[in-house]
Amino acid sequence: MPIPDLTLQQLRAVQAVAASGSFTKAAAVEHISQSVLSRRIKEVERLLRVRLFDRTTRQLDTTAAGQAFLLMTGTVLDDLDTQLQRFMSYVAAQSGTVALAALPSLAAVVLPDMIRGFMPDHSEVTFEIRDGDAAEVLGHLGSGTAELGLSANGDLPHDFCFMPLLREQFYGVAHHSHRWSMQGSLSWSDFGGETVVATPPGTSIRAMTDAVFGEHSIPVSRHFNAPSVAAIGGLLRAGVGVAALPALELHGFVLDDLVVVPVKSPNATRITGVVYRCGQDLSPAAAGFLDFVRAAEIDPPRGCLAFSAKRPTWPAAHPM
Repeated sequence: MPIPDLTLQQLRAVQAVAASGSFTKAAAVEHISQSVLSRRIKEVERLLRVRLFDRTTRQLDTTAAGQAFLLMTGTVLDDLDTQLQRFMSYVAAQSGTVALAALPSLAAVVLPDMIRGFMPDHSEVTFEIRDGDAAEVLGHLGSGTAELGLSANGDLPHDFCFMPLLREQFYGVAHHSHRWSMQGSLSWSDFGGETVVATPPGTSIRAMTDAVFGEHSIPVSRHFNAPSVAAIGGLLRAGVGVAALPALELHGFVLDDLVVVPVKSPNATRITGVVYRCGQDLSPAAAGFLDFVRAAEIDPPRGCLAFSAKRPTWPAAHPM
């Protein structure tokens, strides 16, 4: 026997009639006319080739076949309602997952406060956070393992958009015995002749310092490519060189035995913010988080200035 093709409306109509014991009450529950409800029930009975209800002028009784039908389909409707509620929660950004890749400094210093502000109204949303350098952040965005990134506005692909959050001051960092300890500020030229402890190629810091030193023909020696800021700190404490680092990289840094001096020169700041693919159809949770960040007032960490709320968004190629 072929399986009848019943609609969700028809199943709900049968359930409403059985629950209320009245076509009039069931029609009100379903927000349809009584005649439309009656046609739905008759069509179900025709397709099933069985009577579901015994109708008299005084009462309406569910037949044995009707009871069996309700028992079998009731679970289906309950499960469907549960799944639809979950889906609508997902659509409303009340649940789901925000997959996000971030520079380690942004993941550690900026992102936690963002998540704390977002979660009270989105308590069922989960976050998958991956940290890495600028190239790795772009790799996650390009492969789809992350929908949003927190990175610097450097040389990004043309189809990426950037929403600025912070402008970070650059600092010269060295051993406490270094001559910089006698200076209140530095210029990029003060790095001339120094051994610079640098982050590896592909990082936002390295890209910016290489560009500045090259533009101003500042001779530096690069004997060390340190894999992390912690490694840079160890080398500086050993007195083997100096470093140029933006403000967020210094948070959580033990600075007691180091000298930290602001660089007061053009291009001595790093703009960091949210990166994502222009025109990408973000998941509701990711879109909701992006909207929240766009409207939020950020309390800037030490050494940073915050862009105002209602932040502009520009393609990655837009000049800073």
